[in-house]
Amino acid sequence: MKKYIVTVLLLTIGFVHAQDDGVGKYTIKNLEVNTENSDFGTSFHGTDKLVFASPRRGFRVVRDVWEQNGQRFLDLYEGIIEDGGEVRNALRLKGEVNSKYHEADAVFTKDGKTVYFTRDNYYNKRLGIDNSGWTNLAMFKATVNDKGEWINIIPMPFNNVEYSVGHPALSDDEKTLYFTSDMPGGEGDTDLWKVQVNQSGFGNPENLGSKINSPAKDWFPYVDGDVLYFASDRWGGKGGMDVYATRIEGFTPKPALLNAPINSAADDYAFIINKETRKGYFSSNREGGKGDDDIYSLTEEEPITFECIQLVMGEVRDKNTTDLLPGSEVILSDKDGTILQTAVVKDDATFSFEVNCETEYKLEGKKIGYTPQSKSFTTSNEADKELKLLILLGKGDIDFIADADQQATQDQREDIKPEGLPDVLPEEIVRLAPGKYAVNINPIYFELNSSYLNKAAKDELEKVVKLMNEYPKMVIEAGSHTDSRGIPGYNMWLSDRRAKSTVDYIIGRGIAPNRITGKGFGETQLVNGCTDDVECTEAQHEKNRRTEFVIVRM
Repeated sequence: MKKYIVTVLLLTIGFVHAQDDGVGKYTIKNLEVNTENSDFGTSFHGTDKLVFASPRRGFRVVRDVWEQNGQRFLDLYEGIIEDGGEVRNALRLKGEVNSKYHEADAVFTKDGKTVYFTRDNYYNKRLGIDNSGWTNLAMFKATVNDKGEWINIIPMPFNNVEYSVGHPALSDDEKTLYFTSDMPGGEGDTDLWKVQVNQSGFGNPENLGSKINSPAKDWFPYVDGDVLYFASDRWGGKGGMDVYATRIEGFTPKPALLNAPINSAADDYAFIINKETRKGYFSSNREGGKGDDDIYSLTEEEPITFECIQLVMGEVRDKNTTDLLPGSEVILSDKDGTILQTAVVKDDATFSFEVNCETEYKLEGKKIGYTPQSKSFTTSNEADKELKLLILLGKGDIDFIADADQQATQDQREDIKPEGLPDVLPEEIVRLAPGKYAVNINPIYFELNSSYLNKAAKDELEKVVKLMNEYPKMVIEAGSHTDSRGIPGYNMWLSDRRAKSTVDYIIGRGIAPNRITGKGFGETQLVNGCTDDVECTEAQHEKNRRTEFVIVRM
């Protein structure tokens, strides 16, 4: 899909019938309303009208053309939906909606009187420009009057010239507005967010989290009951953008790829479907279309069914005092003892794992100074069931030793190596602390306020790639850190960005994504005393702006 809207990250055949390893079964058709240019991003206006984006039509003048693709700026059009899904009498929308810049992607309330839509950040005849000279996207709300005109257009309170906000979608009860943004605090390039719609306005935007969002681009949400459809160019798709589905009520399963012919090797996105008729539309720039991007009608012949998944969850407590035991390790294994997932519980001492239905598992809890405890269980055939387990650890033979003369012995006892780590360490692996081993490379340092990987950093990352290729079962975690300058929330966000850029680089060098994770720690793990109230040199602060590669298992 081309970048049709001026923004850093966003917006940039007959019948077909097929099914593969995704979910759902569909029939699609290319629409007659498509042109040689880009037509995309549909939305229902009531039950009989379709709104979509397309370059402005008519006589072309130089100032009316977007230089990025030689086409005119996008406007919103509305047409009548025919019984077969075709759209006729498509006319440019009336009222204040279409400006001299881009407009696209709208969603209407059920009464058709309120609409949310995407536009270049243009309001009150002023075009918003960020610090790098770009115009990002913004989201607006409008009222539709009796003449069909969009009036009283107002910007969303969480718009910002420094990042994009757009692609709105509404929940069935219209109390939650979903949208796309690259605002700080996300999981990847662009994320799906939600905000509560109330009588006084809107709540604070909330990220949908890592169960739905990925390090890649996630956008174009659409809500159908408790199912959320969206597009993503994440790893594991068919190529370009692909349409995924997940649930947003109750337990959230892993997003599932929709079957062909919805998804193809090209960009497929902007999926919508009528709740009653199970007919809808999506957009694609696949081969065989009429233009850059085309609108396709779709009919759902078989509904999507998600993989039968359950959630095992619980907490770790002291067997005698019932106190929570943060820092405990919880290990999920299959019936043969193969480790599937591990977690170190935080202050609330809680854990949770996704598990398959009708499967045997073993859950083990560990903590230094306590006797490990394991539990075996078998899941039922009930999808989305939550299974709660309590792990109680009792004091074992290893007790806390306060005597400094015995500390070496204590360190030796606490030095629990990651599974599979050889007794004699190769020179590429170093012991950082009892029970903590890492890849032995020079520190990856970042410039102040930056997550950019320079040449020196990439040279060190190549050593990580080489080691992971030598040990094909090695799993590592990239932990990124900042210095203490800046507010803690910003530092946590920045360190997450650094971790993600590091992980993306290593995955891009051919390492499987399930072998490396990234986590930002902000300023919570300084290696020296350079806190907010301590005066330090730039070199001292730099030592805190680092990324470490801790070995999870071999």
